[in-house]
Amino acid sequence: MKELRLNAYAKVNLALDVLQRREDGYHEVETVLHTIALHDSITLRESGEGILVTTDDPSIPTDAGSLLYRTAALLREKYGVTRPVEIEVHKRIPVAAGLGGGSADAAMTLIGLAQMWKLRLDRRELYALAGRLGSDIPFFLSGGAAVARGRGERVQPLAPLPATWVVLARPRFPVLTEWAYRRIRPAEITCRPDIPQLLDAVARRDLPAVGRLVGNVFEEVVASHHPIVADLKARILRGEAYGAAMSGTGPTVYGLMANEAAARHLAEDLGKRDEVDVIVTRTFSEER
Repeated sequence: MKELRLNAYAKVNLALDVLQRREDGYHEVETVLHTIALHDSITLRESGEGILVTTDDPSIPTDAGSLLYRTAALLREKYGVTRPVEIEVHKRIPVAAGLGGGSADAAMTLIGLAQMWKLRLDRRELYALAGRLGSDIPFFLSGGAAVARGRGERVQPLAPLPATWVVLARPRFPVLTEWAYRRIRPAEITCRPDIPQLLDAVARRDLPAVGRLVGNVFEEVVASHHPIVADLKARILRGEAYGAAMSGTGPTVYGLMANEAAARHLAEDLGKRDEVDVIVTRTFSEER
């Protein structure tokens, strides 16, 4: 039985700005992303009949409407593949937390199935397929650091940051992307991240400057309904953090930390709150 195992890495948004609503119903965004070492594990097997998705997280859909099922179905239909596949997902990335777990899983499934089925897709074809499946899936095909524009599908790779400790503080409730986008009003945003300055700091690998410049326009929207988001950010900034921001549409708040000891100390402090899950990880990049 042919089997392939892959890691699907989470991300944080170093910056996220929403510019305006597009005619196609999506929003025009500009975001700077970086993968982190926290990851799900994907196992692909040629077994059974058709497409089967299994997971150890009961909150993840596995039916024909699920993202991973649609990923496999898209490849089978477009390239006339008849081989069966079982997609097994071991979840470590929290769901609906702003860390891109579902999109990362889909990207790795896309890469893995193209390899397993010997489809010999070039970079352009892979990115086009990923864009059809979801706006931020193209980023996860390469990971590392990147700036993404359009609805998130136009990805420009950046040199990754030096390995940096990251503390993730996730309140124990989901925030759906659709909910956040329905509530944001781009014309009313008064405080936006300075993305050109951030890109310059990333290029210089200047971690203190990166920390000062991180920002996310969704923070105010989410914190207005969930004040714990603002509280977590303030607590992180009282520690030895270069900076802190909410990732994606939340609710996870991350801190870029000066060193491992500071990260562990902060995680211990934040972990005293029953309503928060805390993860210590690092920025991560690998060549694909």
